[in-house]
Amino acid sequence: MKFEYHVKPTGNDAACGDVEHPFATISKAAQMASPGDTVIVHEGVYREQVDPKRGGLSEHERITYCGAEGEARPVIKGSECVQGWTELADHP
Repeated sequence: MKFEYHVKPTGNDAACGDVEHPFATISKAAQMASPGDTVIVHEGVYREQVDPKRGGLSEHERITYCGAEGEARPVIKGSECVQGWTELADHP
């Protein structure tokens, strides 16, 4: 059976991943997806490394990742936001 998983930055990785209850991370969707499934990534910034648990079985039975139709492209970054830093006053 083929499934369609949804991911939104405002989602929750404890959710079921459907359109009304999306995952928060692409990594969670990649962990759940099986050959033949589709992962729809909604607009937003995703700061994560994605390492899919499974691959496809063939050209016709693969896991497909795509942006949500009609939305801005999602941005996937491996970088993290720096917090808690202080600028040095005497440093050029």
